[in-house]
Amino acid sequence: MNEFDELFQTSRAIYDQWNLTDIPFAESAEKLNRLGQVFTGRRAELSQVIGLLNGRDAKSILIYGWIGIGKTAFVRLLLEGLKRNWGDRILTARIKLEPNTDLSTAALIALARQMPHDEWAQYQLNRMGLRSSLPLRDRKTTAGGKLIFEGTVEESTVAPEAPQFPTLSFEDLLDRALQKHERVIIAIDDLDKQDPARARQLLLNAQGLLKGRAWFLLTGHPSGITHDYLISDRGLFDLPLKLGPLDPDTSYAMLVKYLNSARRRAIPNPDPANPEAVHPFTPETARALCAVAEGVPRWINRYGSYILLKAAELQAPLIDEATLQAGLAYARDQLRGQAGLTPQDYYLLDLVLEKGAISDDSITLEELEKLKVETFNEILPNLDKLVEFDLLKRMPTERATEYAPVPLLEGEPGDV
Repeated sequence: MNEFDELFQTSRAIYDQWNLTDIPFAESAEKLNRLGQVFTGRRAELSQVIGLLNGRDAKSILIYGWIGIGKTAFVRLLLEGLKRNWGDRILTARIKLEPNTDLSTAALIALARQMPHDEWAQYQLNRMGLRSSLPLRDRKTTAGGKLIFEGTVEESTVAPEAPQFPTLSFEDLLDRALQKHERVIIAIDDLDKQDPARARQLLLNAQGLLKGRAWFLLTGHPSGITHDYLISDRGLFDLPLKLGPLDPDTSYAMLVKYLNSARRRAIPNPDPANPEAVHPFTPETARALCAVAEGVPRWINRYGSYILLKAAELQAPLIDEATLQAGLAYARDQLRGQAGLTPQDYYLLDLVLEKGAISDDSITLEELEKLKVETFNEILPNLDKLVEFDLLKRMPTERATEYAPVPLLEGEPGDV
């Protein structure tokens, strides 16, 4: 047996002992093929949206909450459930909002991609240089002296270009879609990935779109959408729906579902009350993982993945307290060592760790000088980047400008 095969079999042996085929955790809902198996909770929120969808008039719905709270998973589950229950009565489409893209263009692309046999839809995609099921070419026919059949046909590829009037183009395509379906539902994800000022402007520019004949589901976090201004005053959304952290019992139930989704052999009693349901965790270490993740689904997934990786390295048959602490320390090191962090990011992170929290009110002029900036607003992109990297969290303040370390980074491993 060569060295690779020996290492591979040793690695697989511990997963067999854990009754797992692999590490079941996924940091992003995009990577989950069987979302329905692991999605947990949110019954009240789902009920609100389903209730609204029973009406005939199109509505716009905002799903908002902090990064990693499960907005994408919520929207995916909702769309999959609607399609499963309503079939061809509805047409659903989902797209991530890319930088420098307005909401009308995003909606146009999302809808066109779900209409592969519609020539007008594929024409729109081709004009934007996007992949479509039908090629778009300009044809020029040169007729012969007697019959056109003696002529030649020249083809040239059309250069990509953005739609000149994306809202009108979307409305034209929506007309065609509504001829075959009772309603069209467009989900636009990641509004919070835009600069807050740009996100506000995008929404204001899309007021007509959001009040049109298509249903819209948008996701974002409060600081990117300025909740009060865009929801209450402007009334852009018929339902602003907040997703908060999961409670401890729901977090624990979600952990059980993730583990059971990767079982080699099904557990006879997968109820969360059964200690075997969280194996190789113990009920105590499973609860501790949920506590340090503070009910944030992405943190549960990310920390759980790191803990299993470390436990496999240690060949630990059970994740007891010592193995848990080793796994959390490993997770802490991995988070701090992520590629893409600059010296300024690290200084800012250490500053937040030292102060416990940072805001426009608490940062000093001396600290701003060390960061080589003049105002707190100049470091907001760095702070948001650290939030994206799961190193900081935004505190639930009205102004949404206070940041604190994630629980995993606070204190020593034994303090977690």
